Amino acid sequence: MLRRTTLLLALSLFGPPLVAAQSAPAPTCSLNAQITDEDGGAITRAFVLIHSDYGTKFNQQVNLDPSGKFKIALRRGLYSLFVSSPGFVPVAEIVDFRSCKPLNLNLMLTIDPDHPETDEH
Repeated sequence: MLRRTTLLLALSLFGPPLVAAQSAPAPTCSLNAQITDEDGGAITRAFVLIHSDYGTKFNQQVNLDPSGKFKIALRRGLYSLFVSSPGFVPVAEIVDFRSCKPLNLNLMLTIDPDHPETDEH
């Protein structure tokens, strides 16, 4: 009887945190983006970094597909998006996912006048 009482007491003390730990995962938001040049051509070789210090502590580099696109799921919050590619002026955007609505971005990079031109994107 003592063993059963101890087990019930242990379950009542440690039960709620175990139940809370099994709650539903945080919702994710969908970011779809394409990196293009001024003429609308796809840039496939770019460094893309998504960063957040606004509660989510997130830092990730993403890869582009052959059409210059990427897709990533993020938690609610504010993110900084940095894009750079050789021969182009880097771009920084703030991405607001506090409402968690899907977001489609087209980030256009302009040619850097101080950098030798390159035909490779």
